[in-house]
This record gives sequence, C-alpha cells and structure tokens, in this order.
Amino acid sequence: MGFYTDYKAVFDKIKTALTYVPAEGETPASGVASIKTVVLGEQFSLGSLPKAIINAEPAPVEPLEMGSTLKVKVNFSVVLVILEYEPADWFTDIISVMGDVVDAVLADRTLGGACKDVYPTGFAPGEIKFKDKLFYGGVVRFRAEVWHEPGT
Repeated sequence: MGFYTDYKAVFDKIKTALTYVPAEGETPASGVASIKTVVLGEQFSLGSLPKAIINAEPAPVEPLEMGSTLKVKVNFSVVLVILEYEPADWFTDIISVMGDVVDAVLADRTLGGACKDVYPTGFAPGEIKFKDKLFYGGVVRFRAEVWHEPGT
C-alpha cells in the first residue's frame, strides 16, 4: 500500500467508528448514537446537530530503522458541534457526548488494523465558532501510530 492508502485508512476507520448504525435483530448497534452526522473531508452545513467533524492535523514522520519502515504519527481532531445554545449542564449535554467519542475510538485501538495504536491526546469542551455564529461542544484530539513500509 502507498502512503496515502495507509494514512487515509485511519480516517476512514475513525468515521466508521463514530457513525451510528442502529442494531438490527441480534446485532449490537455501532457508532455513537448521540451524534447525528459525521463529516470527513467533505463540505457540510451546520444543520442536524450534534455533528462530528474529523480534521487532519500535522503528522510527524520518522524512521523506525534507517532505510526501512516509517513511523507516522497521524494526529487528528474530532470537533463536536452539539448545541446552538448554552448547555444547561455541561456534563450531561456536552462532556457525555465527547466521552462517547473517546469510548468509540478506544473500542478498537488498532482501528481494524489501520494503525498500531490510537489514543486521545486532548479533551477540551467549550465554545465553537463557525461563520461568526457561536455553538457549544468541544474538541477531542487523537494520535494514531502508523507504520508505513515505503514501496509496498
């Protein structure tokens, strides 16, 4: 696989982990039920809240051993736009949804084999501004460790 394929696989798996799919019959539900829409790299509107927006951040690359495998630290954030008005209770209205995102990502720390490990690096509830409009939600930052074999 090329670098793009290895890198993009992390984001595809994160979107899958967050996208709610209701249970049918005996199959347990997957994703985060408290999020209506998950956005990854496409244009979006701010309707249908709560919404999760997955953003790529700078990803340092370093060799694991000279001339061979590269270790890519795929950093990304999940911006959660939850309410258009100030929450009555930050813990039940905002932080619980953010916790659901962390739990969904940590349910499979290899993201189905897309990385060696993924873990949260930041958790920040607060105000979010889009197009001069104030929303309430937060940002959860993550790092996924990917080992890329050049030439494969």
